[in-house]
Amino acid sequence: MNCIAIDDEPLALDVISEFCKGINFLHLKETFTNPFDAVEILNSQNIDLVFLDIHMPQITGIDFLRTLCHQPMIIFTTAYKEYAPLGFEIDAVDYLVKPFALERFVKSVNKADMFMKLNILQNSISKNNIGVSSDFLMIKIEYNTKRVDLDDILFIEGMKDYIKLYTGSKPLLTKTTLKNIYDKLPKDQFLRVHKSYIVSLSKIDTIENNRIRIGEHRIPVGELFKTPFYSIVNRNLV
Repeated sequence: MNCIAIDDEPLALDVISEFCKGINFLHLKETFTNPFDAVEILNSQNIDLVFLDIHMPQITGIDFLRTLCHQPMIIFTTAYKEYAPLGFEIDAVDYLVKPFALERFVKSVNKADMFMKLNILQNSISKNNIGVSSDFLMIKIEYNTKRVDLDDILFIEGMKDYIKLYTGSKPLLTKTTLKNIYDKLPKDQFLRVHKSYIVSLSKIDTIENNRIRIGEHRIPVGELFKTPFYSIVNRNLV
């Protein structure tokens, strides 16, 4: 995994460089005290991961990230804890608060390694085997990745750039679109019934007045989705 580090403090870069030496799957290509000096390598080479400081005199790490055309995986390194929620909003892999120990650093890069392998596997399945289905999804929740069995999903609600997965336990919130997750679900088990809802067909209890009941939840059937939904219902009608 090719990486670079950007921090206006040379001592912080020395720490990251030393930690990287002991991790065999990390290749630290270069370090930068000025974020703009890193643009060329980010545009010309395959950089998988960036260790990025947030508070820098030239530009904040978050604003610098927004200038990039292609965003690699990011691990923020900063002394300011209050930026952590924003780090989650822009899909950072992790958020290291200075000073951080080697153990915490290793945990962070292991997470990046896992994300990279999952992405490679997902791309391989998409390109080479459209018919492949799985009985689970890997869902990113804040700074963790959680396995969710398809059989546990009752329905999914879309909320602009987020989705909420309803299972038998607490709903799970993750940053993605309803279309994106629907493309990954087996169509013989899940159906989009509204612009904001996907339901698990096997979890439907009753249907009444264009509303689906799943447990205590009531889910509307949208006008554009009525025909395919009731077509499936009628095929199973006895």
